[in-house]
Amino acid sequence: MVAVVIAMIVAIGQGHDDELRIGVVFPLTGDAASYGEKGREAIDLAVSIVNAEGGCGGRPVRVIYEDSRADPKTGVSAIRKLISADHVPIVIGDIVSAVTLAAAPIAENNRVVLLSPTSSSPAITNAGHYIYRIWPSDLAEGRAIAKLALSRDYRRVSIFHMNNDYGTSIAQVFKKTFEAGGGSIPVMEAYQAEGTDYRSFLAKMKMDAPDALYIAGYFADTATIVRQLRELGLSTQVLGTTAVEDDKFLQLAGDAAEGVIYPLATGFDPASSDAQVQQFVKKFRSRYGHEPGWVEAQAYDAFMLICHVASRLDEDVTGEALKKALDTMGSYKGVAGVIEFDENGDVVKPVVLKTVRNGVFSRLAGSE
Repeated sequence: MVAVVIAMIVAIGQGHDDELRIGVVFPLTGDAASYGEKGREAIDLAVSIVNAEGGCGGRPVRVIYEDSRADPKTGVSAIRKLISADHVPIVIGDIVSAVTLAAAPIAENNRVVLLSPTSSSPAITNAGHYIYRIWPSDLAEGRAIAKLALSRDYRRVSIFHMNNDYGTSIAQVFKKTFEAGGGSIPVMEAYQAEGTDYRSFLAKMKMDAPDALYIAGYFADTATIVRQLRELGLSTQVLGTTAVEDDKFLQLAGDAAEGVIYPLATGFDPASSDAQVQQFVKKFRSRYGHEPGWVEAQAYDAFMLICHVASRLDEDVTGEALKKALDTMGSYKGVAGVIEFDENGDVVKPVVLKTVRNGVFSRLAGSE
C-alpha cells in the first residue's frame, strides 16, 4: 500500500525526532470514498494552518494517509503499516465503524491512540482504552429519531437499512427504541450499497402501509430510495440518518428530498456567527471553492484536538502521553461544538433533529 504523505513544513535544524507524525486511515477509494476525500480535504487544510503557525507546540506536523477502502482487512493492514513502519503515536480513523473496530485491537496492543471523527457503532464504546471518538454512538442517533417517530404518533414504521455495520447497528437501535415505546416494525430488510433499483422492497412496503419509512444508510442510497418511493406515488414520511446532510443528497434526490427528517449528531453549522466556525468556513471555501459539511468539520476537529493536547506535552509525544492528555483535557471547543470524553473515550454531545425544507437543510421546529 502506498501512503500519501502531505503537508510537512520542517524548520531548519529540526530532525525527525522533533516531528509530530499523525497517521490517517480513511476510505479514499471504494464505497465510502466521498467521505474519506471530504475528511482528507479538512485535514490538509488543518495541517497547512498549523504548520504555517509553527506546528503543534513547536513541532512540525507530518500526516501520513493510508486508504482503508472501507474494508476492515485493508484497514488493519493500514494501521499496522502506520505503527510498524511510520512509528506514529496516534491515528485518525476510520470514517467507517467496521474499520475502526477492526483496527482498534492493533492500536490498543501497541498503545497507539486511535481517534475516529465519525464512527458511531455502539461496540466502539468498549473497543479499548486507547480508542476515542468525537462522534456520538448510534445509540444516541437511533434513539433520537425513534423517539421523534413516537412523538408524532407513528405506530408502524418500516425499516430499510444498508447491509453493513453502520446500517445494521443503527437500525437495531431504532427498532429496539421504537418497539419499547409501543411501535411496531411491519417490514425490516437490508440492502446492498450503491444499488439502482429498490422498487421490490418499496412495493412490499406499500402493501403494509406504514406511517413512515426509516432508511438507515448513506446519502446516495437514501436519495435513490426516496426518489423511487415518490415515483411510485407514495407520500410516506421518510426518516433518515445523519448521512443525509450532504449537498449531493439534495442533487440526487431532487424534489423527493423535501420533508425528509433526520438526526444530526454534530454541532457544526456553517452559517453560525461563531468566529471560530466562520474562520474555518472562510479558509475552507478559499482553498477548495465550496463550503465544508459535517464530515469536514469532524475531521478538522479531530486533527486540531490532537494538536491541542500534543501542544501541552513537554515530553516525547507517545501514545501513552497522548492518552493521558486526552483523559485529563477537560473540554475542547471545536468547529463542530464542545468535545468532552466520558470514561470510555466516547464524546458527550447532543443530537438535534433536522429536515429538508424548501430544498434546504433546516432545524426541525421544536428540536433542541
